[in-house]
Amino acid sequence: MANNSSAPFFDNIERCYGMRAKRMLKDYANINRKLGNMTSRKSFLVRCRRRGVFPAHFSNSFRFTFPLMEENSPFTNKIQNSVTRFKKSILNIEIKHTYYKIKGLQSNLAGLSEDIQRSNIPAHISVTFFESQREYSEGNVRTSTARTKRKFARITAQNQRETKSEDLPINNAKAIHNGTQVPVPPETETLLSLGPKFALPITETRRVPYHHLMADVELVIKSNPNEATQDRTRCAVANAITNHIHRFNNQNTHFDPLVRFCSTAEDITRKFLKENPNVLVLKSDKGNKTVLMDAEEYKQKMKELLQDNQTYKPIDKDPTLRFERQNNSLVKRLRNLDLIDDRTAKELTKYNAVCPRIYGQPKAHKPGLPLRPVVPNVTAPSYNLSKYVGKILQQSLVSSYNVQDSFTFCEFINGVTLPDNHVLISLDVKALFTSIPKPLVINSIIMRWDEIRPNTNICLDLFLEIVGFCIDSSYFKFDGQHYAQIFGTAMGNPLSSHIADWVMEALLDNVLRSLNIPLPFLKKFVDDLVTAIPLDQLQHVLDVFNSYDIHIQFTHELEVDNQLPYLDMLLIRQNNQTVKTQWYQKPIASGRFLNYLSFHPLKQKLNMAKNFAKRVHLLSTDLDMQAKQVIVEDNLKLNGYPTSLRKRIANRMNERENSSTVGTQPIQHAIGSQPTEEHLEHTYRSIPYIKHLSERVDRAIGREYPNIKLAKYNINTVGNLFSRIKDPIALDDQNNVVYHIPCSNCPACYIGMTKNRLKTRISGHRTLYNTMDRLLEQGADNTDPRMASLSERTALMQHSIQENHRFDLKQVKILEKVNKTQNLQFLEMCHIARNRHSINRRTDTDGLHAIYAGILHEIEKASKTRIANEIGNVENDNNTQTPPHTSM
Repeated sequence: MANNSSAPFFDNIERCYGMRAKRMLKDYANINRKLGNMTSRKSFLVRCRRRGVFPAHFSNSFRFTFPLMEENSPFTNKIQNSVTRFKKSILNIEIKHTYYKIKGLQSNLAGLSEDIQRSNIPAHISVTFFESQREYSEGNVRTSTARTKRKFARITAQNQRETKSEDLPINNAKAIHNGTQVPVPPETETLLSLGPKFALPITETRRVPYHHLMADVELVIKSNPNEATQDRTRCAVANAITNHIHRFNNQNTHFDPLVRFCSTAEDITRKFLKENPNVLVLKSDKGNKTVLMDAEEYKQKMKELLQDNQTYKPIDKDPTLRFERQNNSLVKRLRNLDLIDDRTAKELTKYNAVCPRIYGQPKAHKPGLPLRPVVPNVTAPSYNLSKYVGKILQQSLVSSYNVQDSFTFCEFINGVTLPDNHVLISLDVKALFTSIPKPLVINSIIMRWDEIRPNTNICLDLFLEIVGFCIDSSYFKFDGQHYAQIFGTAMGNPLSSHIADWVMEALLDNVLRSLNIPLPFLKKFVDDLVTAIPLDQLQHVLDVFNSYDIHIQFTHELEVDNQLPYLDMLLIRQNNQTVKTQWYQKPIASGRFLNYLSFHPLKQKLNMAKNFAKRVHLLSTDLDMQAKQVIVEDNLKLNGYPTSLRKRIANRMNERENSSTVGTQPIQHAIGSQPTEEHLEHTYRSIPYIKHLSERVDRAIGREYPNIKLAKYNINTVGNLFSRIKDPIALDDQNNVVYHIPCSNCPACYIGMTKNRLKTRISGHRTLYNTMDRLLEQGADNTDPRMASLSERTALMQHSIQENHRFDLKQVKILEKVNKTQNLQFLEMCHIARNRHSINRRTDTDGLHAIYAGILHEIEKASKTRIANEIGNVENDNNTQTPPHTSM
């Protein structure tokens, strides 16, 4: 049978059945060919939209913009953004137009099919014709699809070649250390080298933290008792969130090469870590590096650390409850003696404490990757009390040795002239926190109690008792075993640094009295000391420092070629014995800080660049401006900051250098920031960062709450990919949670929240069930007043009694765990409102403003729509539809 180009077939039709029959069959063949081409074109355009590229005819149509963008004017980015937005709009319209054309062609084809069947053409000829057209259409679609796939591959390759190097992250080889034998995919290596704080894009509606944003904003709104102000702010914020939901649901993030890279690299990294569970991703102790370490090796090294029986001791059971009672007893004594007020007593009283979990940070700068033990005490019973006592010690210490920061030390050291024959030397205590004996701490406080007394009403004996308790309550858990720290203090205890400060203060006073030589200066930053001594007195100086206590021993580093690194500076002794400085970075340092390509607020990244330039400029008194600019340029480039920004910072540094007001003009002004405004007292609150939305919320809050400043934090970061090496906290021991309990007999569920341990709350539900069982055994039914009273206790019991159902208390699931306890109730209401199977009472959501209920509905609708669109796009991409034909 003839195909579309078979002229004899159509000539025969014309001779036998007339011109009209020939025209109908030819029209059908032509429309069938167009429909096949249009079908493959539709798939091609949808594929382009999904992958974020544009067909060639799009790029060719905008050649007139090329000269404008080549001039490197201030409007280059605006032109590029405008062109990209217009291309996206036209591509969407072209896809819709293609669907429209396909629908029209299908309609015309169906009409012609009916006309052919009603014409004088015999049935066997029309059936054969339709069959041949179907076969031709399938072949045509396959050919066209293969052609468009080759075209798409060329466009994708061209797009990758045209992507600027500044648009994608680069691998910082110094920032990652692979201590395993497992080869790492290049995408994973690049992503992990960006650091745990690098923020990743959120590409799915369900992962956007709208609920947490609303909860944080509601806290701010309720800080003003004026209801009119509250309503105005809620409306403005709700409008911003709703608009963002609609825009986010319709946007196609595949157009952004950075989003594509991050999403792909994240998927590859998750797959790599899943396939290699023995590989741990950790943060290094020093140098700001990412370390890959074998899990068994990590566990073995931690156990070797804990075998130090001079510092740690295994204990049989968890002492949390005992320490919690001791802590609360001390706080109660302080309150009964009127030494603290009710608010302070409430803050210091600890409930629901959890045993701290120790972990190790690998020292990537040392062979064999030894570990530094860290014990985060945030959940410990004595944490708040340790902070309280530490604050008193901090306020009481007036030290002539302490270095406040690098800038003040730089100003000091640049005014020092060393005596002849003196060299610079730095000293460092080996493992200071775990080397401090408790008697030494007590003695240091007693000897300088006169300095502490003005800052507290607590008597010396009680103060020492509290300090002793905070030291003795150092304990932790590792690999299921509990340990007590029997010597020193833990790194992670908020009191440790203040104790170390006081001990070091007493040590330095003793050293200066014992030395046979005067020191021109002596400064310390925690346990890092710097001074200058005659070279022939080195051994005497070390002997005096190490003789103070057998447990506190010092290492030292002498200047080399008149240079000595200290803090983030290089101290350079000049020929005339004066000291100059340079900004310095240790060879072990990765050089990374907040990357410009991170999905952080732009303001944070600009401030990071400006503050880095400030440090280099002010700390480098021995360098000219060109050398400073080279340092700034290299480090900003390493962290992805664009050329235009680097040039602007360099220009502003030059302007400041040439200014006549050098020394009084702040560096912030020198690199382009605005002069500081009159200082105002601000309250700082935090909200999750959602690109574009958080800025609009910030403006809405700022109009009505000018005294509140919003800090933004990111939820989706590379840190989420790092290994969880601390012992997990059992579900029953979690607190500050929103939880979900399913019904065993129907789809219903109960949603609740608790600030206490989850097991305490579940125990309450179980007690109510036990009471109900006893009543049922006594013959009580639903009409019994005792059952009615029980039913009123919770919605869970009401459902159980009325429906004779049981909730499965062993299948509890945590929906939310928060640090801000004020957000718990709001988040609970959000989950109740969203879950259509929830049996919670209507009163459980009375506190949820109606405007938020509308937003929750929009979120649900947007999530379903986006999922449906993504499924549809995948089907369009993977399946080639053939045009329908009419069967005979």
